[in-house]
Amino acid sequence: MSPRLRLVAARLVLVGLVVAVYAATLGYGFVFDDQALIVDNPAVRLPLSSAGRLLDTPRAGIVYRPLRTFSYMLDRTLAGGLAPAFFHAMNVAYHALAVLVLFALAHLVLGSLGGAFAAAALFAVHPLNVEAVAYVSGRRDLLCGLLSLTALWFWRRFVVADVDSTAPSAAGTGTRSFIEHLLGVTGMLVAGILALAAKEEALVLPALACLILPLSARGRATRAVGGAGWLALLCFAALASLVAWRIYGQTLVLGLARARSGPLAPQPALTVDVLARYLRLAIWPVGLSADYSTGAYPLPQAPLDGGALASGLGLLLFVGGALWLLVRGFAAGAGMLWFLVALLPVAQIVPYKEVIAEHNAYLPLAGLAIAAGGGFAALGEVRPLVTRTVLPALLLLLAVGATLRTRVWETNLSLWSATAAAHPLGMRAQYNLGIAHLQAGSLDQARSALGRAHELDRNDRDVLLALASVEGKLGNFARSVELASRAIAERADADSLTLLGWSQLNAGDADEAVATFKRALALSPESPDAKRGLSLARLRAAHF
Repeated sequence: MSPRLRLVAARLVLVGLVVAVYAATLGYGFVFDDQALIVDNPAVRLPLSSAGRLLDTPRAGIVYRPLRTFSYMLDRTLAGGLAPAFFHAMNVAYHALAVLVLFALAHLVLGSLGGAFAAAALFAVHPLNVEAVAYVSGRRDLLCGLLSLTALWFWRRFVVADVDSTAPSAAGTGTRSFIEHLLGVTGMLVAGILALAAKEEALVLPALACLILPLSARGRATRAVGGAGWLALLCFAALASLVAWRIYGQTLVLGLARARSGPLAPQPALTVDVLARYLRLAIWPVGLSADYSTGAYPLPQAPLDGGALASGLGLLLFVGGALWLLVRGFAAGAGMLWFLVALLPVAQIVPYKEVIAEHNAYLPLAGLAIAAGGGFAALGEVRPLVTRTVLPALLLLLAVGATLRTRVWETNLSLWSATAAAHPLGMRAQYNLGIAHLQAGSLDQARSALGRAHELDRNDRDVLLALASVEGKLGNFARSVELASRAIAERADADSLTLLGWSQLNAGDADEAVATFKRALALSPESPDAKRGLSLARLRAAHF
């Protein structure tokens, strides 16, 4: 088979792997944050001509990560409405494109078609990527990953020059033409800035560009960048910083304020533990979960406890192995370091409540896939039969795991049932499971799940209000009044006051209900539910 046909065949197989794993997601609905980010998001219903408004007020709710929102606007326009199947199909398409770009980048970095195929195939079917692909709100990571890989491909293909180590005359800035350098720099800048508009994690691109610079597979060639190339990289780093501040500056300020007021857990134990957990999930993707919040994730209690020391030792061995490979000219070492560098923005250095999120591993996993591809390329030269046996078996195992994992994301009920079963002590999982049962009309199951959430955190306002609503629907009005009153004692808004008013009215306390509905209407004068409740409460109060 000719080299061109081999490339075409490899690409077709890679796309086929993606479709085989994720085709079923086209029948799934919107789940969890999809409701707020897509269904209830007024920006998604804007015409494409109004896309510039997404940048008017950075970090003001719906415009956060503006490229993701724009992609939803585009989906709605093309589909003629909020069709979940189309949104899911676009997620699958973005993942397939990312796999193909990774294949091209890995081919350049590894210098091996077989190694590049192994890297892209492993990335295509890895279960750790399921959350980013099967969950429409994971679009941020898909777009950031796709565009970051594209930026790195432009950098590696057009800016970085091959230098034959045996030909001194080839040293220097290489033989790339001015037009090729201009194309590479422009492509890197455009793709990199768009990646930032999808997610702030793309700030690591300059570091990743340096990692894939120095070596090719097995030390066959070194790489050179002319002065213009380094200048372009510095300009990109500066421009990316400005864009990131423009879009995400307020978020960063809030995060730094939280860090000064106290981290989620003692450092460096927390960051070491988080990095080690991501690495474990990448190597052994078992026990995946949609909830790694502080309730479901056991936090370290000391700056360096036993778990942190063990995790730190494992990370040191991983980094040491990566540096050993890199020094000896194996690009796999660069891929291993890529994994950790790309995780730094989400390694809890700036704390936030969701300790780990699997979708955060999308771009980092691309680096680890390149490292694995380099390993298979080296193994294929000495043990080709072993490679032809092990790689298909590994791909099959991962594809089956990923296919089974996608089923969890079919509905809210399937998602939170699986998550609550995996983390029975996770308050958020129990709360979301209760809400899913409530939406499905299963009141007893909703009360059971929300009751467990209440036991885990007796002061959480959202849990109190949801449980009050369920108790009211079940006719337990006194209990509903008690729970709603506790929630309002923390913070009163129109919705919570309206809920309390109806509970008081159904409990037979019309006078208290009148006062409560008046408070609700003072906050939201046009609330139809509060108006209706006030009228009925006044009638009953007058009657009795």
